[in-house]
Amino acid sequence: MERLKAVINEISPMSPEDLDLLKPGIKVSVKKKGNLLEQGDICKSICFVTKGFFRMFYVDLEGNEINNRFTGADNFIVDFQSFLTQMPSRYYWQAMQDSEVLTFSFKEVQRLYARSPAWAKFGRLVAERVYLQLNERVEMFQFMSPQQRYEHLLSTRPELFNQISQFHMSSYLGVKPESLSRLRKRLHYK
Repeated sequence: MERLKAVINEISPMSPEDLDLLKPGIKVSVKKKGNLLEQGDICKSICFVTKGFFRMFYVDLEGNEINNRFTGADNFIVDFQSFLTQMPSRYYWQAMQDSEVLTFSFKEVQRLYARSPAWAKFGRLVAERVYLQLNERVEMFQFMSPQQRYEHLLSTRPELFNQISQFHMSSYLGVKPESLSRLRKRLHYK
């Protein structure tokens, strides 16, 4: 819980009194390849990853898993659209290693927003971060070639190259695994 409070303060500094409004989250363990959220379920909680690594993906019309996001310890994970609307999700959140999260229910989050302007500000700042992440992802596909997407990811999230397989990387970058192999080889010999 102390690490969570530190991360909250990094995003939006809060008084000890405001932090004390946060009730302990419910600890959930997720085994490797287990799903924290499944397509068709309603995202009822915001989760804080205390241990492990997750991928967010959807299944396209041909049955392919398309990776949309990766996140590890000391980060929040949520399908924000499903969480805010309380409608079914289109995504899966799958553990890529044994993982643990603290969950905070929709009702608890709404209670915090109502009780404290500091928590309402925190919620707005998190929503802004989520928007920027989503916008960056959309713009990667609108304005960058596969090579530029690869180089962008290498410069902004180099840790991913040690955490995910080439198969998952190719899905995330929107290329076939064999195309990613050729791209990596070409860049390596530059």
